[in-house]
Amino acid sequence: MAPNDILQNGVSQNGVSHNGISPNPDLNSVLSLANKISELAVLQTHQISVPQEEFLQAIQRLQIAVEGPAHYVARKRHEPNEYAATLLAIDSGVLQALVDNGRKPLSAQELAKKSKTDPLLITRFMRILTAIALFDEVDLDLYRSNEISEWLARPGQADGYRLIARWILPITSNISSLWKNDRLFQFPDESKGEHNPFIETFKTTQWDMLRKDSDLKRAFDSYMPIRRNGLRIPWHEIYPAATELDVQGYSEPHEPPLLVDVGGNTGYESASFKAANPHIKGRVVVQDLAETLNSSVAPEGVERQVYDCFTPQPIKGARAYFMKALLHDFDDAESRRLLRHTVDAMSPGSSLLIDDWVLPDANAPVAGGTYDIMMLMLLSGMERSENQWKALLESLGLEVKKIWRKDGVGEGVIESKKQ
Repeated sequence: MAPNDILQNGVSQNGVSHNGISPNPDLNSVLSLANKISELAVLQTHQISVPQEEFLQAIQRLQIAVEGPAHYVARKRHEPNEYAATLLAIDSGVLQALVDNGRKPLSAQELAKKSKTDPLLITRFMRILTAIALFDEVDLDLYRSNEISEWLARPGQADGYRLIARWILPITSNISSLWKNDRLFQFPDESKGEHNPFIETFKTTQWDMLRKDSDLKRAFDSYMPIRRNGLRIPWHEIYPAATELDVQGYSEPHEPPLLVDVGGNTGYESASFKAANPHIKGRVVVQDLAETLNSSVAPEGVERQVYDCFTPQPIKGARAYFMKALLHDFDDAESRRLLRHTVDAMSPGSSLLIDDWVLPDANAPVAGGTYDIMMLMLLSGMERSENQWKALLESLGLEVKKIWRKDGVGEGVIESKKQ
């Protein structure tokens, strides 16, 4: 672009825009990142595998380079307002009304009648939500759904927003106070969690709150099975269960189970495994607390057993013990206490399969770091790096045989056996 072209497009030759805002002076980094994105896009267009995390990071870095530090900090500071606008769209019924209308536009007035909401309020929160692409703005005060809003309207997805609003946002607003008053504990005394940020904020535990609030428990149980839908590959595909668990000797009722799903909630992970691998013989047993198991009907082909993870494991010698997103609830001391019962129950032929975040030891993705801080706030738990997982399991006499991964997936399946 020639100098005159630059001037005509609103930027002077000294790098200052005519509206008084200085663009990012490092134009080389902008061009370099733009070129990298273009190269990755070409590869993807030709069906050449491109690591999703690398692609997204390049796009994010380009945005940051273009907007500069002032705009970046201001944008991040105001993100809670995007969350508030999204909750208004969910709870007012505007989200569902637009999705139900099949991508045909509705005006703010029409949405107001359907949702019994003031049309001006709809216009105000839709300014944000169309800007962040949750909905499309077709014309003045005229909106329609798109694939993003349709995803949010899927069962369980909106409940995830409600849970974050009910739990994480109040703790976030309280975090500075906890810090200033020396009440921010990573791993509370005796590893019992009495003083974690959740309890400091709400004066009760997450689990006691769920027991007392049926609506919250319904939202929790609705969200848990689908929280990683579209974001992850099933554990039994990351780990080659179709071959590794197709083992003779675990098919008869009197024999140990093929798979024990420890803390498996209502059994959705085990049911998914069974449905994807009908050729594999053997019992699959889901273990969890009575109030969780009693909240739903057992999936077909899956046995269920009431079990507290912190008591001796009643099933010995299973081919595999499986734990999904369980140990991230706890610090290392509590995790060792929980794992000890399973390790004691394992035979030499048993495997422990842990499906959880396995963060890289350096340059972790933002999603993994976000989950880690969330577990700190909720339960004094943590998401672990590869070396942290190895140290934890080796302290219990387990050897990590392999960490199974897929490109673009933050979670991995850690396979370990007794040493």
